[in-house]
Amino acid sequence: MGNHEMLEIVPAPQDYISDVVLLADRSLIVVTSWDGSMTLYEYDVGRITLKERLTHRFALTSCCYVESLHKLYVGTVQGEILEADLDSKRFCPVANNKAELGISSICRYRKSIIFGSWDGLLQVIDCSTNLITTQQSLPKGSKVLSMDANDSKLIVATTGNKTICFELPLNGSNGFEVESGLKYQARRVKLTPEGDGYVSSSLDGRVAVEYFNDSARKFAFRCHRMNLVDINFVFPVNALGFVPNKPLLYTGGSDGNVSCWNIVSRKKIEQLPKFNENGVVQLACSDKILVVATSDDSFKTNAVINEDLTQLQPSRLYILYL
Repeated sequence: MGNHEMLEIVPAPQDYISDVVLLADRSLIVVTSWDGSMTLYEYDVGRITLKERLTHRFALTSCCYVESLHKLYVGTVQGEILEADLDSKRFCPVANNKAELGISSICRYRKSIIFGSWDGLLQVIDCSTNLITTQQSLPKGSKVLSMDANDSKLIVATTGNKTICFELPLNGSNGFEVESGLKYQARRVKLTPEGDGYVSSSLDGRVAVEYFNDSARKFAFRCHRMNLVDINFVFPVNALGFVPNKPLLYTGGSDGNVSCWNIVSRKKIEQLPKFNENGVVQLACSDKILVVATSDDSFKTNAVINEDLTQLQPSRLYILYL
């Protein structure tokens, strides 16, 4: 196991952390939360400084950054798409947004951003004009759970345990369904660094690695489990993060652990010490640092909500220097 220098990022949002975005070119970390906050931290070796915090009246669910234009966008639980104006310290809505339910996932495509929502709507915004140029819907009843994109493909994990791939730019086609490799509902999906496949994680402590043009290379592995003498505990895998340009994948689970895997050799190469009793809900990775967000996600697995959610444990943030 590697010996990484680690710092806790304070103050962290206390509510559930919905997204973490790393702006490596500006040495900034952006964190969104269900308390409606978007917080920017500036980092250097051994030092982390709170730079800015903007607050919205509704919960923020997702975030994305366009490096070439230095623009930040967030999505909300109400289906709003907002640009974060750091100069005026306010959120500016995108005018022709048609989403009626929460924005569950955002990903960058060249100088555009693709938004996916719980009503199954995909929308592409041209960041130079702040106008939505393309809108199309998934099959009726499908919800966007997680997405990722590169310069040629968009991969979408939906309800119904389906994974759909679209060629970019979106042109109104329905895309094509690809093998999910999972028995249970996906939590997160990521394209591989080379763009030749994708990785998805599920509720049942399993990760699947699939390839578009080489089914012989696909495999799945179990992780984030606790094996006792008479019972096995299985934890959802909530977060995935690749080291840029390397086949190194970090996974974060509701067991509070983070592991690193080499998807070429198919081996676990590192197990990080447990951070706290919360689940790991978000990861963001560059070639130099790993950002880990932990939140109390126990409410997701409760059969009924019979306790005040204010009793949840506060969220925490960490930065590891790789």
